[in-house]
Amino acid sequence: MPTDEPLAIRIVTTMPGNTEGMPQVRYTFRALHSPLAGDTLEYLWDFDTTYIRTQTPAVDYAFADVGWYRVTVTLFRGSRAIGSGGLLVNIRRDPPSIRMVKIPAGTFLRGSTRVDLREQPVVRVRISQPLYISVYEVTQPEWEQVMGTSPAYFRGATLPVSNISWMEAVDFCNRLSIRLGYRPCYRISGDSVECDWSADGFRLPTEAEWEYAARAGTTTDVYTGNLADPYAECLASDTLEQVLDRIAWYCKNSDLIPHPVGLKEPNPWGLYDIIGNVSEFVWDWDSGRPYSPSDTLDPRGPSWGVVRYLRGGSFLEGARENRAAARTSVFPPSRRKIDGGIRLVRRAE
Repeated sequence: MPTDEPLAIRIVTTMPGNTEGMPQVRYTFRALHSPLAGDTLEYLWDFDTTYIRTQTPAVDYAFADVGWYRVTVTLFRGSRAIGSGGLLVNIRRDPPSIRMVKIPAGTFLRGSTRVDLREQPVVRVRISQPLYISVYEVTQPEWEQVMGTSPAYFRGATLPVSNISWMEAVDFCNRLSIRLGYRPCYRISGDSVECDWSADGFRLPTEAEWEYAARAGTTTDVYTGNLADPYAECLASDTLEQVLDRIAWYCKNSDLIPHPVGLKEPNPWGLYDIIGNVSEFVWDWDSGRPYSPSDTLDPRGPSWGVVRYLRGGSFLEGARENRAAARTSVFPPSRRKIDGGIRLVRRAE
């Protein structure tokens, strides 16, 4: 090999997804590089807390505790370093068990003519495949079990995770899928994300899937009825909406803080807090335009954009945003939203 160019080394492991593991479990780490015939080589492995030297490209190692670890390997010929490589690994205990309910395939009336032009036209949309959807919004402990830390501003063991970005949400979906033995849905490359809709892992719902699940067969502003004032925000003159107070934490009853999941009345399919508490990221880009009237079979939104949607409203928002048809967005997908959270779906057979 040329002596003036460092050798690129890639690290592969026996960890699920090559990066997800548990403490006290031994995994094999192997350094892959172009062959160096006839050379006497030595590998120096750095596991953040431990150094190991080997004459072969593979080593076994168990991390003592949970955490993020930067694993690096440096290849030596004699006393001279000739190449290196690194890998960031995520060591966590048993992954959370997300309680989910199966909802059937079916049709529903998407949108509303009561408030915003972006919610129109109202057309009958078909969801052609049944889905599993999480009963509750993902909580802070569930997020921490997968990601290590929670970015939530308001802290609590029974509170939904919030203050996350869309990109962090899809990363969480992939990491949880890997930990539980499912095929991840997302292919993430920098800021680019593609979805494999045939994968059996966790993902964000599409806008259509979310609204179908939120409505649960109803056609009103929320599943308990129509709002007295669907334009109401958080003004002192706005009164408490009784149909919202039963099901949602929103700015008129929340004291402007999130609340433990599952305290309000669920919808007919058993989903809690799908209106209010934290707003929920969905897959779709926001094109800034109304719905396409011809997009009526498993809609997935525009193929590109700069802003992703959230649905369901939140503890900081008024009645206008806390409706099944309401559409809000965040810019850009890498920016955290203080009241933004996540609900998961999986493909069901």
